[in-house]
Amino acid sequence: MKRKGNIYGKICTFENCKLAIIKASKNKKYRNDVNCILNNIDNYAMNLSKILKNKTYEPSPYIEKKIYDGANKKERVIYKPKFYPDQCVHWSLMLQIEDILKKGMYDWSCAAIEGRGVHYGARHIRKILVRDRKNTKYCLKLDIKKYYPSINKELLKKKFRRIIKDYDVLELIEKIIDSSEEGLPIRKFYFSMVC
Repeated sequence: MKRKGNIYGKICTFENCKLAIIKASKNKKYRNDVNCILNNIDNYAMNLSKILKNKTYEPSPYIEKKIYDGANKKERVIYKPKFYPDQCVHWSLMLQIEDILKKGMYDWSCAAIEGRGVHYGARHIRKILVRDRKNTKYCLKLDIKKYYPSINKELLKKKFRRIIKDYDVLELIEKIIDSSEEGLPIRKFYFSMVC
C-alpha cells in the first residue's frame, strides 16, 4: 500500500473542524457543555483549527468510567476524553485518515466501522451457513483479556508510519496514542479500526 502524505492541512481546515464538532456531538446533544459549543460552533471550530495549525494541542486527562457490558454484565473501564477539544481533535483526524485506514483492513472487520456493523457480519455468516454442506454445529466466540491495555504502542506507531508519510499527522497520532499510561484506553471508537 502506498504511503499517503499532505493530510495535515486538510485536518486543520475550518470546515473539517466544524464537521468534527458536529460528528463528536452525535448522541451528546443533551449535555450542557456540548450545547454550549454547538450554539457557538463557528468560534469553537475556528479555535480548534488554530490549535491544530499552531500544534498547541495537548490531550486532557481521561475521565474514567465503569460500565457493565453484554449479557453477563462484564465490567469494563472506559476512558472518556473531554468533548472539547479532545474528542473534536480525534474526529478532525479520523475524518481525514479513515478512508486510508479502511483500505488496509480485512474485509470482514466489523463493529466500530461505519457501514460494517453487527448486521454486516451476520449477513456474511448466514451466507456461509447456507452453503455449508458439512452442517456446522459449533461456533467459537473469543475475547482477548485486557486487549487494549496490552497493545504495544511502538508497534502501533510503526503501523501508522507504514501507511502515512505526513510527519505532522504522525506527530498528532503519536500524541494521542501516548496520552495513556499503558496500551490504549478502551474508547468508544477510532483506533479500534487500526488494531
